[in-house]
Amino acid sequence: MKGSDIPGRVFLDTSVVNFILDHGEQIHDGVAHTQNVSDRDICDIDALRILFALGQRAAWQLAVSPHTYFEINRTRCMEHRLTLDHWFQDLWQYWRSVIDRNDDLPTFIEAEDERVRLLGSACFSVLPDVSDRVLLCDALVYRCDLFCTRDYNTIVKHRRELGVLPLQIVTPSEWWQKIEPYATLWS
Repeated sequence: MKGSDIPGRVFLDTSVVNFILDHGEQIHDGVAHTQNVSDRDICDIDALRILFALGQRAAWQLAVSPHTYFEINRTRCMEHRLTLDHWFQDLWQYWRSVIDRNDDLPTFIEAEDERVRLLGSACFSVLPDVSDRVLLCDALVYRCDLFCTRDYNTIVKHRRELGVLPLQIVTPSEWWQKIEPYATLWS
């Protein structure tokens, strides 16, 4: 990570964007977990609840990309897609404001040039899904410290091989583990 052990900019994979929407009441409002939620889901819900609460003071930046929107539009259930679309639009407006305020971030045109260059490199060949490659490229282009995902079958499975990248690939609960030692700074 850049300059600090505390990640300041975190890219939210589409799987996490979906998860936050699906468990929004538990994450944002502290509603009790439903009975059919796995232990892994409970850990990620609890982690995101704490991270978002601390994030109001810590002001870490949450990044998404245009490709996130592309993936959301492939959601088959129309009702769920519309809800995801609204949620994504909120995230997108927030992320655009971060880009507008930060000189260290590329413009969208500069980002596209860098994305094309990165996609041509061999470091992403381990990932079978082109969409995963594009999202990881976007996280690099946007100079994120972490790539937060719940895609256990492809991205998390291959993160050891992706260890050459200048960001860390984490699940929501692993992101919380990185922040937990510093949590008192924002309490």
